[in-house]
Amino acid sequence: MSDNRAKGQAMSVLAYLGGEGTDYRAAAAPLIQFLEAAGGYRVELTSDPARLADLAGLDVVLAASDGGPLGAEEEDALSQWVLRGGGLVALHRTAAAWSQNHRLREIVGFTAGELTRLTELAVRPVAGHPVTDRLEEEFFLPDRLQLTSNGIPSDATRLLSVSWRYTDQVAAFTRPAGGGTFVHVGLGGEAAAFRNPTLQQFLLRSVRFAAGAVAARSFGVGLAGYGAIAADHARQVGEVAGLELAGVCDLSPERRRQAAADFGVAVFDSLAGLLSDPAVDLVVVGTPPSTHSEVVLQALAAGKHVVCEKPFALSLDQVDGMIAAAGAADRLLTVYQSRRWDPDFVALRRVVQSGTIGEPFHLESFIGGYGHPCSYWHSHEPISGGT
Repeated sequence: MSDNRAKGQAMSVLAYLGGEGTDYRAAAAPLIQFLEAAGGYRVELTSDPARLADLAGLDVVLAASDGGPLGAEEEDALSQWVLRGGGLVALHRTAAAWSQNHRLREIVGFTAGELTRLTELAVRPVAGHPVTDRLEEEFFLPDRLQLTSNGIPSDATRLLSVSWRYTDQVAAFTRPAGGGTFVHVGLGGEAAAFRNPTLQQFLLRSVRFAAGAVAARSFGVGLAGYGAIAADHARQVGEVAGLELAGVCDLSPERRRQAAADFGVAVFDSLAGLLSDPAVDLVVVGTPPSTHSEVVLQALAAGKHVVCEKPFALSLDQVDGMIAAAGAADRLLTVYQSRRWDPDFVALRRVVQSGTIGEPFHLESFIGGYGHPCSYWHSHEPISGGT
């Protein structure tokens, strides 16, 4: 296993996607695109089992195959690599395909059963594990589940469950393997399953966990602006594992005093002060919308990741400029779209993704009430666009 993580380099992932009955390379394409877009991963694709004979420099192997057992050389190299500290994530029918590989079977630790028919599976993450924390309580996948015939090993930790024919089936688990980590995921036979955002997040975390990278250092969060919503952002930062409030900047002395009193963090009277603090890894931009582009560009230039409040910007040119700057800086840039996670929106998105209603071509959405128009931050065109 490489020392990429110790050096802060990209995680090296070998995606072995091969087989006979299922085109895993095509099916898993949405997942590979998700990993590459997430940043911090260097993904190598292969369908050649001979590539498994030399795993030097890799952090994790992501395998999806139904093509039968590995050759002796590949089995020996892969099993020894895992036992010495490598991470192996085996999807769908991989464990069944390797059932005749005795060394790998000891790592897998279970006997594969039948493959279910294609149907919509209700998948439930098991809480209390870094891989499943804060995932949806239940999500739905069009897929075939690889069942186990003898349960899971006593040292395994269940990660996902699926109800099948009135029984509770294990859909994913992890277990130690010598100095390494093995993760079995009995899902992933359909491209539609790999397009599910919750499964994508689960698999990304599984890759990180198998590589020993889940317990990474906390990311320091800085708030640019301490207005009406900033206290909520600060509170929520404290509720998310891996995040830590590191500082607040605001032009108003009164707001700076309030931030220090509320959360006991460092305060700055300028954006430059916040951006120069090495403890700040990510900046939440909560300034007036007309300043979003300027603040975001400065934060990206300082090497910070950015979460920007809505509205993102006042013009398409500003949006294009911010996205280009994030790409050039290799930093994460996203919009705080809280409504995207409201139950009604999540339910509608799930229906659309399922294809049940066909392809939407027109959508109207309205949120309103009987109150007066919002403050000028929301309704004054030079400040917010006038929406």
